[in-house]
This record gives sequence, C-alpha cells and structure tokens, in this order.
Amino acid sequence: MTAIRYNRITGEPVLFAPERAGRPNAFAHDSNEVCPFCPGNEAMTPAESARIERDGRWVARAFPNKYPAARHHEVIVESPDHDARFESIEDAAAVARLCVDRYRAMRGQQDVAYASLFKNNGAMAGASMHHLHSQLLGVPVLPPRIAREAEAFSRVARCPLCDTAGELRVRGTERFDWIAPSASTMAYQQWIVPKRHVSELSELSDGEIGELATLLQSAAAGMRNIATSYNWSFVSFPTTRAGHFYVDLFPRLTAIAGFELGTGMFIQVVDPVVAAKRMKDEG
Repeated sequence: MTAIRYNRITGEPVLFAPERAGRPNAFAHDSNEVCPFCPGNEAMTPAESARIERDGRWVARAFPNKYPAARHHEVIVESPDHDARFESIEDAAAVARLCVDRYRAMRGQQDVAYASLFKNNGAMAGASMHHLHSQLLGVPVLPPRIAREAEAFSRVARCPLCDTAGELRVRGTERFDWIAPSASTMAYQQWIVPKRHVSELSELSDGEIGELATLLQSAAAGMRNIATSYNWSFVSFPTTRAGHFYVDLFPRLTAIAGFELGTGMFIQVVDPVVAAKRMKDEG
C-alpha cells in the first residue's frame, strides 16, 4: 500500500511503496527470468492502456506498473526488441507521441498534481529491467524540486530559459536548444529546451514532439558513448505559466555520495565546456 509521508523538519513529501521491493531485480540486476516486456509475454503485465502497431505487431505499448509507487504509475515499453537502444529504435517520434499522450491522460486525473515522465536506462541509473522502457508516475502533491523551480520562475521578470544564448550549446535546431548548463550538477548533464515558451510537456505540438524525439536519440547515443547507464526526466510546471518545460539528461558515471546527500549541494567534476564539446562530438 503506497502512502505519502512528510519530512518532520521541512514538510517535504516522501513516497512509501514497500510493495516495490518485490519487483524483479529490485535489489540486483542479473536475472535469468523471462522478460515480461518481450513479445509473447504480454499476459505477464497488466492490461494495456495504449499501444502502437505496425504491420500487425506492436512496436510500443503502455500499461500500469505491476509494482506501482503510487496509484497512477505506468510503464511504456519502447520496442519489442529486448536489446534495443533508444538511439536506434525505428520510429522514435511515434514512441515520443505515445509518451506525451499517456502524460496528457494521466494529467487529466483529478488526483494527479504532477506527472513525472522519466527513463532509467541501465543498472547505475536505477533500472531493474534491461528491456528498453520509460515510466510515468503521477503523484497527488507537487514534488519539492518542481515547487522550488516553479517559485524561481515566478519571481523573475524574464524567463531564464527563453534565451539560452549565454549557455554552452551542444546543438541548436529550429525548435529546441540542446545545452550543457553552466551550473550543472551531474557530469555531462544536458538540458533540451524548447525555444517556444511552454510550461508543460502536454503543450508541445506534433512537430515539436518529432524534433524532440530526434534530439533524444542523439543524446542517448552520446551518453551511451560515455557510460552504459543514463537518466532523463521531463520537467514540467503545471502550477505556473512562468515555468519553462525542459528535459534534464545525464549519463551515470558516479554515485551521489555523502556530501550531496547530506547537504543537497553538488560537487561537479566535469567542466560544462568539456561536456558540451564531448556531447557535440558523441551525439
């Protein structure tokens, strides 16, 4: 039974979901078990909420998480190929549109204050399943990071992400800037920022979603040339129009350690100038 408890000092929410300890590979990452995300094993997952089909077979499917962290928690399997990588899937734009559609559906639930769309790729990034997938997790409270950033956007006269000219650019496209933030917290951290001011993922146009999918494939390729594991998260601001949606991405080279956990402050070991150049070369 999932529940929300609140930090005694700060009042910040924490999700408690003890049932997730029973999921496959919850505390280890080597398994000979049958993969429930592979074709032919669809009965091993909860009933689908959506799928994409091509030539009579599915190429992506979404369904409730069998071990949910909250009432609304979905898995989006992004390829039928057990060993697929996001950078090489055939129709990344269609997969991205499925993710956005599921985000819109979850945000429409009355008890969802925030829906987090994210990818844990590889053991170092927190993935318990090897098969390529993303997750969508809806919670009834605004997460602390989102609340802090929303408040910061709201108190400035000009949106800091509407003009990224001062940042270190990996690549610019018609609709997006792909940058290495100058005050990054993780090694080789990147942000993909829409040039148009939108506060939520759901506001992206079909053309923007397609272009974003292409950039995500380039970023995935670049990060996998640096490390076998990576994370990305779609950061939305449902409570303020001042917020500017972006995607936060980084390969996982090191663990978050005692200083970071004890202070909430990060020690950065890779100069963002180096990060921008390497991601430009690798992606």
